[in-house]
Amino acid sequence: FRALLNENGIVAAAENSQIVPVIVGESERAVKIADALQTAGFDVRAIRPPTVPANTARLRVSLNCGLTEEILREFVETLTKTIRET
Repeated sequence: FRALLNENGIVAAAENSQIVPVIVGESERAVKIADALQTAGFDVRAIRPPTVPANTARLRVSLNCGLTEEILREFVETLTKTIRET
């Protein structure tokens, strides 16, 4: 999943966790992206200050074993498009 994100220009830390943070910067932008992803059917949350440092607002993407490769690819495609438009 992280490799797929990186292939699409989305930086994801190479950690070994089912929670993948995608840093987007501004709080307002994180909320807009999360809202768009939720509208598209993906349950992604915006994490903002004071939980994280200023200007490091991020999306909290949680993976589970029920996600197929097709769903992950669709998510990355939707995320990539949304980030570019926001």
